[in-house]
Amino acid sequence: MLEKFRSLFRKRDTPPPEDTSFRRLNELAPLRSAETTTEGDHSFVCREPILNRAGRIAGYEFLLHQRINSRLAGRSATIRRAYDEALILNLSSVGVGSLLEHRFAFVGMSPFSLSSPQLARLPSTNTVLMLELPEEDSSLDAGLLDQVRLAKEQGFHIGYRARPEGMQEELLMLCDFVRISTPTYDGLQLADWMRHLRKMGDDGGRPPFALIAADIETTDDFQICFRAGFDYFHGPFVTRREDWHPPRSQIDSTRVMQILSQLRSEVEVPILAENIRQDAILTYKLLRYINSAANGLQQEITSIDHGLVLLGRERFYRWLSLLLFDVQKAGPLERVLIEQALVRAGLMERLGHRIEGLRSRTDHLFLTGLFSLLDQLLGSPLERILVDVALPEPVVQALISDAGPLAPCLRLAVACESGDQEQMAAGAAACGVDPAAVNQDLVAALVWANSVGEVQG
Repeated sequence: MLEKFRSLFRKRDTPPPEDTSFRRLNELAPLRSAETTTEGDHSFVCREPILNRAGRIAGYEFLLHQRINSRLAGRSATIRRAYDEALILNLSSVGVGSLLEHRFAFVGMSPFSLSSPQLARLPSTNTVLMLELPEEDSSLDAGLLDQVRLAKEQGFHIGYRARPEGMQEELLMLCDFVRISTPTYDGLQLADWMRHLRKMGDDGGRPPFALIAADIETTDDFQICFRAGFDYFHGPFVTRREDWHPPRSQIDSTRVMQILSQLRSEVEVPILAENIRQDAILTYKLLRYINSAANGLQQEITSIDHGLVLLGRERFYRWLSLLLFDVQKAGPLERVLIEQALVRAGLMERLGHRIEGLRSRTDHLFLTGLFSLLDQLLGSPLERILVDVALPEPVVQALISDAGPLAPCLRLAVACESGDQEQMAAGAAACGVDPAAVNQDLVAALVWANSVGEVQG
């Protein structure tokens, strides 16, 4: 059925030569097989968001190293299995299963790793095993197909990193997700592929799997993939913010209404403060209002709790009610940036508890991470924004000058978004924490940011 379509594509890259030596794994990355890895042997877990058509984060693709993962194509089954088991070990050790209540965890692996006993370490619910066939041998025998079926029976979702020049229809029909690396093909090729894939559905309808447009570079490419009908979107365009227009909205009406309801219910100030500090824009606006010249305070207020006490419930309710009329529903850009800001804030706060000398400054670390993307959220230079809000001097130093005691934690939080193992290792060393601690705190921050996102809607 797809032979005519396959003829549109030529193989563009020659796979690297086969190397059957397990020793070569150490030349690719400092990993060990799961059987020989001790508790202290960890690599940094990298994650990349995957968006749905509503612009929300539907899940994360997890890997150990961007460059190493791309170089595994064409390597022997032994080397790939060692990498897969190291990734599984790292994910299971940091409790990635707690992320999976509402989102997917996309875990790339070779089909040869489906027989690994280490797979039992991962929770099956909402885990997507993204299978990638070796370029030099894109065939699947009956035994491997049976293992795919067994993994589905165990509750795992199956994904397939498909290439039209070597697509396996038997595997395709067992999949829940099909991932297509879109930069390899032009818009006409993608449209042709989508037409053929749709024919695989019943009565010419949608195919029995969701389609992921992967490795999207720019928002223009995203628009092409969106119009082509892809269900999920992945790639550098998500965080390459220079390509994005300033956001349309400023704060989330859902959170404002929730806080108004809490005020009427006489919720205690610490609970109100915690709800406010989870929203970077609302925190910024409240601190700016409290410290405005009209309020005539003798000293600047940097604590939300203190500010709410000084402001009083009635005055705060009036201010928040008026603010509600200036609120629009957050769009896709805002949701991604807000979640990234929350992850940075949560990660930095947790790292502060581990670092001697910063344990008394965890609130400052939280504010640093939260405000670090405020320029993107408000569409204005950070220096100009911070003129209107009173922040502790160490926070300002880290945000504006990349200096002071909080700056190393901010650099590490930013490095965790880059997927660059060397930058992450350097950042962790500067903070005095090991990769295992960073992985654990990062997943905990992702879980927390996810829970906040559910409240925000």
